[in-house]
Amino acid sequence: MMFFASLTQIKHLLGTLSAAACVLILSTCFAQPIGQDGDKIRIVHRAMTSGSIPALGTPMRINVELINTFDIDAKLRLIGAKDGRFIDIAFPRGALNDIDRPVFSIEIPSPVAVMTYQFVVQERDGSLSSSEKFVVKRECIQNFTVAVPENTQNTEFRREVSTLVAQAKTLERDTVSLEASLKLIEDMRSSLAN
Repeated sequence: MMFFASLTQIKHLLGTLSAAACVLILSTCFAQPIGQDGDKIRIVHRAMTSGSIPALGTPMRINVELINTFDIDAKLRLIGAKDGRFIDIAFPRGALNDIDRPVFSIEIPSPVAVMTYQFVVQERDGSLSSSEKFVVKRECIQNFTVAVPENTQNTEFRREVSTLVAQAKTLERDTVSLEASLKLIEDMRSSLAN
């Protein structure tokens, strides 16, 4: 009987010690909580390489991870220029990844040639922090030209036709990009309606 009483006392003692150890560990871990006023939110992003840019006009996914916060509703924007045009995109609500960091994601049509951008996040005190600048550039840019022999009659007419063919190809490429943008807008509208 004494042996069983000792085992019960030992189990009780171990339970008390493990509870005390948990309280000690938790108080140490959370003595300086993540996101304390002195900690700036860090923005982590890996830009695509020129070889991994999707085909022209197809959606390109951009992922951003935030460090020093758990806020999946953080105000995060992408600001930059795509093919010479200014872009400013607000990220939708994020989600926590497997290590409890907020991850934000958007899809935009891939650039024809080059896109430069950076991220801006609103800190807890209302100030803004920005990331480094990123550049996504295609290895080769599609240019459409039609060769016109110089020694033929109606050379001026043939030049105009070749210019029109080149412009038509460029418009076709731009149309694909605009259709991808419209699809993304429709997807966002339907997700906001639900």
